[in-house]
Amino acid sequence: MGSRPQRGDARMRRAALLAAVGELLAERGPAFSLTEAAGLAGISAATAYRNFSDTASAIDAFYAELSGELLETFDRLPASADPIADIRAACREWVGQASRWGAAAVHVRSPRGVLARREDSFVGGLYERLGGLVGRAVDSGAAPRQDVRFAVLMWVTIFDERVVVDLTHTLGWTPQQVTDHLTGALLRVLAVPAVS
Repeated sequence: MGSRPQRGDARMRRAALLAAVGELLAERGPAFSLTEAAGLAGISAATAYRNFSDTASAIDAFYAELSGELLETFDRLPASADPIADIRAACREWVGQASRWGAAAVHVRSPRGVLARREDSFVGGLYERLGGLVGRAVDSGAAPRQDVRFAVLMWVTIFDERVVVDLTHTLGWTPQQVTDHLTGALLRVLAVPAVS
């Protein structure tokens, strides 16, 4: 009788803990304890340690959750007959999410390049999805023939969460302003003709 609510409660406590990890990560980087994250989440330290062995494993889980959510969001976007509209939709979703978690994500970056990490599940998944969108634009003639690897690398560079954080937090731009500017920059890199 009590197993389902406990599982649901456990998921809610874990979600609260990961939200606290993200908040602390955004505030001060990885220099916090799992006990601090538990306190911020309103759960006991024992509960936190039942979920994660240490702060690093909690940070890894936070990153896995946000990266998985971004890929799932891309997968849920309906494909249209216009590949440029699909690129714009992916850009909008990316900025929307990065404006929420970007300040935390900047602290979990790899020193290795994007193309060198294509075997990583998130980077590989991101590359596959973005490469597919660019490939569709090229195949349809909406974008000229180009090296898709370079195009994806430029997309990831333009939409780097540090850029989103600078534009939203430092300059005070809205997510829509950020989306418009970054998408425009991406389309120029892709050599997509401007809409008249």
